[in-house]
Amino acid sequence: GPQSIRSALANSYNVPAVQVLQWVGIDSVIRTAHAMGINSLDRGLANYGLSLTLGGGEMSLIDLTYAYSVFANEGQMAGRPTPQAMRRTGFRTLDPTYILRIEDRNGNILWEYGQGNTFATNPIIEAPLAYLINDILSDDVARRPSVGVNSALQLTRPAAVKTGTTNDYRDNWAIGYTPQLSVGVWVGNTDNSPMVELPAITGAAPVWKAIMEYAHRDLPIETWERP
Repeated sequence: GPQSIRSALANSYNVPAVQVLQWVGIDSVIRTAHAMGINSLDRGLANYGLSLTLGGGEMSLIDLTYAYSVFANEGQMAGRPTPQAMRRTGFRTLDPTYILRIEDRNGNILWEYGQGNTFATNPIIEAPLAYLINDILSDDVARRPSVGVNSALQLTRPAAVKTGTTNDYRDNWAIGYTPQLSVGVWVGNTDNSPMVELPAITGAAPVWKAIMEYAHRDLPIETWERP
């Protein structure tokens, strides 16, 4: 029957996702994905169909986590400028930073982020839209029909999170964030062989929860302010 956007997104219902993709168009979705930080999905529109919303397009863990960080930053992408020679029209112009500091064995800092690097932010989506997505993906009550009470998606603080499981249980994804940190987790076999009936809620999600709880142990509880 009819579903609210909140219920459909929070519970990962497939039919509403396909319907929305059909309404807005595959080209619009891919264009938005590129702007959000996804550097793949570049094989041409003819290679993608409505299955795109169900996992019909490959992307890397770092790209997907970086894209979700735009929501965490209330619509802003933060990072270092992409080198001019590596920029592609329509794709992101900032990149995540992989290394923060290099030290020698005595603890002397040889290089630290900020030395010879610039930091920038770009507005990608409007803050009210980011807030709505954050509110839905952090709504533990809304997702209970699919994951139950006290699931691996519930932290001791507000956190937005989305999971995904590909065909034959080859991949588990759990991507989630707070205003302070974004964390992406992939679980699978390195030879791309199927796992044995392991959905993301019992595979990647518990790993994500453990990392998030540990990483936030000394951080204050924060949430997103309504614009």
